Amino acid sequence: MKVNSLAQAVAESAAKYPGRVAIKIKDEVLTYSDLMQKSAQVANTLKEQGANKEAVGIVGQRHMASYIGVLGALLAGCYYVPINPKLSKEKIISIIHDSNIKFLVGDIDNFSRIEKYLTDIDYNKIIPSELPKSIIANDDIFNNTRTNELAYVLYTSGSTGHPKGVQVSHANVISFLENMKSIYPIKAGFRASQMFDFSFDPSVSDMFFTWYMGGTLCVPLEEEVMTPYDFIRRERINFWNSIPSIIGFMKKMGYLSNGAFPSIEYSMFCGEQFPKHYADSWRIAAPNSTIENLYGPTEATIYTSRYLYSNSKEKELFCNNIIPIGEAFPSMRIEIINEISDRENSGEIGEIVYKGPQLTQGYLNDENKTNYVFVQFDWDKSGDIWYKSGDLGFLNKSGSIECIGRKDNQIKLGGRRIEIGEIEAVLSKFTLLQDVVVVAIKNDDQITTGCVAFTMSDINKEDQIRIRRESMQHLEQVFFPKKIVTIDEFPRSSSGKIDRKELSLKSQSL
Repeated sequence: MKVNSLAQAVAESAAKYPGRVAIKIKDEVLTYSDLMQKSAQVANTLKEQGANKEAVGIVGQRHMASYIGVLGALLAGCYYVPINPKLSKEKIISIIHDSNIKFLVGDIDNFSRIEKYLTDIDYNKIIPSELPKSIIANDDIFNNTRTNELAYVLYTSGSTGHPKGVQVSHANVISFLENMKSIYPIKAGFRASQMFDFSFDPSVSDMFFTWYMGGTLCVPLEEEVMTPYDFIRRERINFWNSIPSIIGFMKKMGYLSNGAFPSIEYSMFCGEQFPKHYADSWRIAAPNSTIENLYGPTEATIYTSRYLYSNSKEKELFCNNIIPIGEAFPSMRIEIINEISDRENSGEIGEIVYKGPQLTQGYLNDENKTNYVFVQFDWDKSGDIWYKSGDLGFLNKSGSIECIGRKDNQIKLGGRRIEIGEIEAVLSKFTLLQDVVVVAIKNDDQITTGCVAFTMSDINKEDQIRIRRESMQHLEQVFFPKKIVTIDEFPRSSSGKIDRKELSLKSQSL
């Protein structure tokens, strides 16, 4: 039977492996049969409350209720929208309003963290653990969803501080899953990690590729995310996926001893630049594993390219010793273009663009932004739509693409991205800070570790503490500048613009 929806994909695995563990969080487990039953309860409740092909907010993560809520929303023929309780009040309300969310699913603890923000919002609250047992018919499940309908909407930061909702269909994700299936010949029963927040789309790969292939999804506790040594060994992880910077952190903590993770067979890293020496350190700790760099924007459904870092390639010289993003997934095509939309020759820097069945439906309620980045090119006579990523790269001598940064002023921290203008906008709200300019700072491995704010205003330590405290209402803590530096005069280019490159150089010495 052809798979038409993510719910159907999970249901088929449940039919094959009803007693196999589908998800495990420390000592708490759900079999595939349990997962389907509890998710059906959520689906039935949503339908009884009038939900019909609309957004369902998933409050929280790393809790059974979150996973049950995701699948329950899909079983009901709706689409899910992750809502991270750690987001600012402004972001949470913006997401709810933009998606027109009327139904929220989560656990009691995570609801308690955001309900103070929702006093003026009319919504139905669903807590899976409090629902009566019920089921819905398979025909109702599968006939309720078409492949071109939305599976989820993920929100990314915009230049105005307003989150943008990326619309991803079932067809987009199924195409991705089929690509993954053709790449990774893993057997049913494997044990996969779930390291990513729901608001970051590799979480979709973790969940649905695992369930599509009949594996067990192992979820670390919050305190294990950055130091997953015990988690990997306890859960005997075979299929590992995380950001590269976790390697650096674990190395400093002394966790990457020889053969520390013998169970790992596949190691995938994504979300940030991947230094070569990180990969070399990981190989020592996981000697039985492949090592891959995966790359792709949310707008093209999770991953669009991969680079297998193998023994035969160890002596290759990469730009700044950063591992390339590799070659396109089987059903995707990648090109590098210049400003006039001509394809670049090997070695020339340009913007990375994509086309293929993983391209999403653009941004919710933002046609102008959608039309700006989802475009046609004259040189492509097929008339297909391409996505302009905003990432700069070039084709190296071995035929792999190397990504060297952003065209715009976005930064990435821990796989999540934010535009510099958003941070500047928050800081500029304070009368103490005038003419604020924010720049990213990088470590010796060229990984962005934070940012620094420069201002011509004279502020003391107490002022900085107050600004930080009050900024938390509008800005996630991870994106707050590590320092606010007073400067006599901003350096400027020959055109009169503030020279951000010069400020970046200054920031490295702070």
